[in-house]
Amino acid sequence: MRKIFSTLAVCLILASVSGCTLLALGEPQVTSVAWVSQDRLYYLREDDSEISELWLRDAGRERKLASQSDMPTPCGRLDFLFAVEPGTLGLGMACDGFQRLISYSETAASFDDLLDVPSAADVALNADGRSGYISSGKDDCWGIQPFGDVAAGQLIDWDEFSCRVGKSAKGPVVASGGSVVFAATNDPPPEQLKAEERRVWRLMVASTERGEVKQVGPELHGLPDLVGVPGGSKVIVAVSYNGPADIFEVDLQSGVSRRIRQADLAKSPSVSPDGKKVAFVDGRGTIVVQGLSS
Repeated sequence: MRKIFSTLAVCLILASVSGCTLLALGEPQVTSVAWVSQDRLYYLREDDSEISELWLRDAGRERKLASQSDMPTPCGRLDFLFAVEPGTLGLGMACDGFQRLISYSETAASFDDLLDVPSAADVALNADGRSGYISSGKDDCWGIQPFGDVAAGQLIDWDEFSCRVGKSAKGPVVASGGSVVFAATNDPPPEQLKAEERRVWRLMVASTERGEVKQVGPELHGLPDLVGVPGGSKVIVAVSYNGPADIFEVDLQSGVSRRIRQADLAKSPSVSPDGKKVAFVDGRGTIVVQGLSS
């Protein structure tokens, strides 16, 4: 999940405070952000040499935690971040032909290898931390694949939403009641349309127990990024399309959506553990923190 932006600063905009705090970055660029405990915001920085570093914002202070060479068994650059569970950060390392998933425990202040999965751009782990869903893309065509124990008893035919049938699916999120939320489109990728990202995406909820898939919320015009809100009843969707990006909060039960922010670009959304704020990276390389509804 390589998200590169051309700014030279990180601006953290807190929902309760107007203005922002600037952190001069020089050449390195912010590529991913993750929120795994209430006062700690993690992000990746990468420079032109593709050396990636993990940084932490803690109580207003910024510090480097590690680089890709500090991982237990390094095999490539640090590619993206995700939340494993409260207090545990997940990192995806882009290796040769596969993705190595790594965990960082805030309590132990240590890194551990989780498992290796096929090359991925998004990861959604189940509570066991050893199974879940990945989405990967090539030439702007995306697909979702279960791994671990969930793959054996899977009732959802993910091929129905895959590139093999001219469709795409991405951004899996494990929600409440054994369901998986994801974005899907029936449109071919932009290369076939000879245009920019103009596909219409739909937010889908798949019941892995019943094998049912239904649409929820509005149609999405642009490439979506998804993240779950703690509690599993809502998701945040960031949609970027050739101009202003929209960030939506969607209730999975009612399908009601609310636009909570517009930006020039919105990538890598992450929600605070208390469910009250969302962080994302905009097109200026700024990490923005936006308040959510109660």
